[in-house]
Amino acid sequence: MTTTTISGLSKNSLTHSSTEPIVDPHLETTQRYDFKYIEHTVYQLAKRDDSLGKDVRTAIDVIEKAYNTYGFDSIALSFNGGKDCTVLLHLVVAVLSHLKLNVDLLRTVFVTYPNPFPHVDAFVKVSIQRYGLDCVYIPGPMKKALQQYIDGSSKPTKAIFVGIRRTDPYAENLSHFDQTDKGWPEFMRIHPVIDWSYKNIWNFLLQLGVPYCSLYDEGYTSLGSMENTFQNPYLKDDSQPSGYRHACRLENELHERDGRVGTSKK
Repeated sequence: MTTTTISGLSKNSLTHSSTEPIVDPHLETTQRYDFKYIEHTVYQLAKRDDSLGKDVRTAIDVIEKAYNTYGFDSIALSFNGGKDCTVLLHLVVAVLSHLKLNVDLLRTVFVTYPNPFPHVDAFVKVSIQRYGLDCVYIPGPMKKALQQYIDGSSKPTKAIFVGIRRTDPYAENLSHFDQTDKGWPEFMRIHPVIDWSYKNIWNFLLQLGVPYCSLYDEGYTSLGSMENTFQNPYLKDDSQPSGYRHACRLENELHERDGRVGTSKK
């Protein structure tokens, strides 16, 4: 079978035509997405009377409040190709469409790791095309990178969307809106998915058929650099082609980071 290649990876690996997930045909393209379609599917999901529907409604409310408070031009999004910020990005463009904001390019910052996975790099590049991102790559560490991003932006940065969740390091006491700590660049951190479970992150991606980084198909559950990221031992399964089950098969989300050495995550 012939497949199209993007940044050295096959289109199949980016759109995930594998045995585990089924991608929405509207989202298989590598061209700019139809935000109106994304709005429809996300807001329909928000009408459901289950935990995922509730989480989506809450995230929508937070994002709408953010844009009504700070305006489109003053907000950026932190995107690194991981599952949580992929959910966040999809939610953000749904809200942008719903608010009928005149979107050209969405301000985005990608704080990079040394020795990154080529899979992550390829996924970020195709996401830039699909979601229309004005994505600035800046090497870490995080504090220095964010200061560099703010100082180098032609527009003031009053707030940044961050796809952090309650079970992440240092996230125990965060709320939906938190001013940065003393000594950090000054902006409002906005956390629309802070109270989402690992399960609902995957429920959102799989039920809406949203493409995500292909490493999750191979048993990775939290992504960093190639030096500190390994397949999750709780997903080991010799019957699978990669030797590991899909990330969504992790039963206890407290083991989400068991394939990681260090504290940062995707």
